[in-house]
This record gives sequence, structure tokens and C-alpha cells, in this order.
Amino acid sequence: MENSDKKVGFIGLGKMGSGMCRNIQKAGFSLSVYNRTKSKTKPFVEAGAYEGQSPKEVASRSDIVLTSLMDDQSVMDAVLGENGILAGLKPGKIHIGLTTINVKTAVKLEKLHKEKGVIYLSGPVLGRPDAAEEGQLRTFMSGDSAAIESCEEVVKSYTSAIIKLGDSITAGPSMKVCANYFAMTQIEMMGELYAFAEKSGLNLDLLQMVFQGAFTEPTLKMYAAKIRNREFDGAGFELLGGLKDVSVYEEAFTDMRVIPGIAKVVKDKLIAGVARGLGNKDWSATYEITRLMAGLDD
Repeated sequence: MENSDKKVGFIGLGKMGSGMCRNIQKAGFSLSVYNRTKSKTKPFVEAGAYEGQSPKEVASRSDIVLTSLMDDQSVMDAVLGENGILAGLKPGKIHIGLTTINVKTAVKLEKLHKEKGVIYLSGPVLGRPDAAEEGQLRTFMSGDSAAIESCEEVVKSYTSAIIKLGDSITAGPSMKVCANYFAMTQIEMMGELYAFAEKSGLNLDLLQMVFQGAFTEPTLKMYAAKIRNREFDGAGFELLGGLKDVSVYEEAFTDMRVIPGIAKVVKDKLIAGVARGLGNKDWSATYEITRLMAGLDD
């Protein structure tokens, strides 16, 4: 199925990126891919994508290049250098950053792209890998409004909702901080209440019903069950990733002179979780640290 004449590049085929990229490919766009672990490009190449040997090569073949990477440093590594995106992206072309990054990093990326005559857009996504596979992510988009409009056909292929936040490049990463911080606080709150209820002899299934009745967001309903049942394998978002992100929240809050009080509590539990070998479990496994601190038996 052919979609449009837009050529799309995708860099970063991890749990989230692979799902998004698959939906872009299914939508019929001409696709180039790059990943440091070459085996992850294989299914896309077998389905007709071109495998670039560097971010530069993918960018040179693309009208729109998307990056789904681990953190600020991995994004900057993909953008800069003789084999980076900026070395390959042609004037007027677009780079959409999907990664949760610091607001200051987004400002730096926009400046670097403008200096090269290309466009950087913030486009962090909200959702877990299953939502990425199903094309049901939501995205916060900010930056040049005309460029966002020109990308809409591509972005719709991997999302169920595009939330446009205006021309300020900082709006996208700032809103992602808000959304992720909210989810993090609800996970911490449920863990504390489950521990309290268990020590009080309450029926945890009934408490789970209370949580699921209170939330309209499906992801939070899912976490209510995951924490209740202590099912932390098959992580959609790993505890190590949560530790990385909580530092992003702390820095963003501090820059705005807002105290990130809950982040400090959760960060300590994330660190303790990593120390206890839970780094590859779902980030809601902080509940195990809450239980440990409450004196509850494993």
C-alpha cells in the first residue's frame, strides 16, 4: 500500500520504537531504518525498508526522520558528529524527537537544527509498548506549526491522538513531564495504600475495585491490577527507565522553581529497586520497596 511521496526515516527500534515504526511501515510510507543492534532492523528490512548504516544515511534519504531513543545523551549522539542526523538531513527537512528528554535539551536541539537550515519538532509519546504496536499512542507536538501540519499524515499512522501545543519547542517535553509525573504519583500512591490495606487486614481486591472505579485512564486501571497482583515481569516501562525519567522531572521542576516532592520519594525507591536487582522489572515494582519498608514479608 502506497501512502504518500514522503520518505520517512526511523532511528531507534526498541520496545516503543519498533511498534511505532511498524505502523509507519504498514501505512505504506517509504521507510529507512537504523538501529545500533542490527538484528532489530531485520523484520523491517524484510518488509521492504532500507537499512541505513548510520543516522546520517537514514536522514539523507528522509523528508521526516523520527528518533525513539533512551535518553538525552543518546539523542544528542544520534544528532551530532560526522555520521549524525544533522550531517545528513537536507535543508527544510524535519526531525521529530519522540524520546522523553529534558526541556533544555529540546531548546538546544531546535537551535542546532535551525543553524543547519532544518526543523526540529518535539513529539514525545504517551503510552506503553502495547499501545505503540496498536497505533494507539498519544503525542504532544510542539514547534513550527506549519511543519507539524506537514507531518500529520505520518504521525497519525502511529497515534490515536495528536495534541498540538503551539510553536514553543518547550511545550511538548514540558507536557510529557506533567503526564509522566502524574502517572508516577498514582503508582506510588496505590503502592502505599495497598501496603497500608494489607497491614490493616483489608481486602485488597476491594481496594483494587476502588482504584479502577476512580480512574478513567486504562493505563492506570492496568497498574491498579499489576501492583495488586505484584506482576512486574514483561515490563512495558522498566524500572531503570523510570530512574532515568525521574531525573528529567526533577531538573524540569527545579528549573521552574517548583519542588518535585513526590519525585524525591520515588527516586529513592527506584534506586533501592535497582540495588535489589529489579532494574528490568516494570517501574511499578517500586511497590516491592514500599512493602519491604513496611515490614511485609516477601
